[in-house]
This record gives sequence, structure tokens and C-alpha cells, in this order.
Amino acid sequence: MFWIEETKDKHPDPDLVYLMYELDQEHHEYLQISKQMVLTLDTNRDMAYYKQVVPVGNLQFIQTALSKIHGVNSMNPIEVPKILRTSEFLKRKYTICKSKDLPSEGYYFVKSVSHLKEFSYTGAIEYIHEGPIGEYSIHFKKDGLYQLSEVVTILSEYRVFVHHDEIIAIHWYDGDCKVFPDVITIRKMITQYKSDNDRPRAYTIDVAVIYSRGTAILEVHPWVSVGLYGYMFNQSIPYCYRDGFQYYIDINKPLEI
Repeated sequence: MFWIEETKDKHPDPDLVYLMYELDQEHHEYLQISKQMVLTLDTNRDMAYYKQVVPVGNLQFIQTALSKIHGVNSMNPIEVPKILRTSEFLKRKYTICKSKDLPSEGYYFVKSVSHLKEFSYTGAIEYIHEGPIGEYSIHFKKDGLYQLSEVVTILSEYRVFVHHDEIIAIHWYDGDCKVFPDVITIRKMITQYKSDNDRPRAYTIDVAVIYSRGTAILEVHPWVSVGLYGYMFNQSIPYCYRDGFQYYIDINKPLEI
């Protein structure tokens, strides 16, 4: 059973519309249900049924279902898995660090990775020595985790869709669509990632083509609330959503520094 997020938007998410089309074609059961309906569920009844449900929608909708039904109160990001943080795949300076370990100055891409989709910034950071404590020119949470990356010239960005360690689609989403990533490098990433037993069974890899450096990994995300960017008409789509959601129930590994 699938729960598809129902919203009041007159223009529903085309990815959800497409998923419902595929569910109809494959005769899968589904309901359209709002976040508020999930919040008010009586989970003392029919828990065995609820635990079979695959929710599909935005991150807040997924998090509500995870918390209400499975007791999972935080969705940990993967970012670039530690096993893929090599010069061959990153092609730029990259680190995950605590706020106390951020540099005192410089020009960087900075992203909060304590939680999904929280905060990102490209530009100068500076530690201002005013008063007895001092603070950064932009706000960083004292106990937060951050991705810190060298700023590079990105020519194009593509999303790679992976299910059971196989590429099932590669779609452009930003930059010059005529600048294609190197598929051999992407296959190497997937092969390397296979040695991580905690990887999702369905996930996406965002890659960039960096000027004068080639194809580089940007991040990995379980197949949950991912933009399809036109990837359609494949009978495996419902199972990709199922397997991506299952990652947060079974693994949900904290981000490694």
C-alpha cells in the first residue's frame, strides 16, 4: 500500500501524478492522504497494516510517517559516503566537520548537514573577533555538522538513478545540458559504493561536470522525495520508492565525519 501526499495545491507535483499513473498500471493499492491525517492516526490500531505502507511526498510528509509509525524521529543525510570521498570522485577539496572546526576565513560552499535540506551558502566566511567570544559573519549552529567544499566552476549537473546497484536512468537538471558526465566514472562510483553494506537499495547520485576536472560526485540521497527530472515510464518506480523509504527504517546511519 502506498500513501501519496495530498495537498491543497491546484498544481500537484507531476512526479506524484506520474507515480499514481504507474501504480494504476501495475494494480498497486494507494490512497491520497494529507500530513495532518498522518499526524492524527490512531497507531494503537492496525499497526501491522501501517508498517506495510510506503509514504511518498515531501520530506515533512515522509518524516511525519516515519516518526508516527516507526518511531524514527530524524532522517540522517548521506551526502558523499565516506567510501566515495576520494580525489578520483570528488575532484575538489571537501570535508564534513563540526562548526568548531570551520576555517576562520575563506571562500567556500558551506552546507548544513545535521538535517536534510536545512541550509547552504556559497561565499566568504569570516570569524569576527568582537567581544569576549567572537562569531562568524554568517550564523552556524554551535553543535551543527557542515559540509565544506572548494568553490569550483560547474558546467552541468545530472541525477543518476540507481536501483539494486544498477543505473536505471541519468537525467540532466542544471547547467549546460550538452555537457555530459562520464558514465565510466559514475559506474566506478557505484561499484565502489557496493562495498558499503549500509547503502540504500534505491538511491540517486547527483554528479557535476567541473571545468577542467571532469565528472565529480555531489551527493547521494535515498530514493525518498527525490525530483525525477523527467524520468518516467518505468515499472520499477514504485519499488524504488519502497526500497528508498525502507533505508530510513532499517539503517538511517548517522553521517560520518
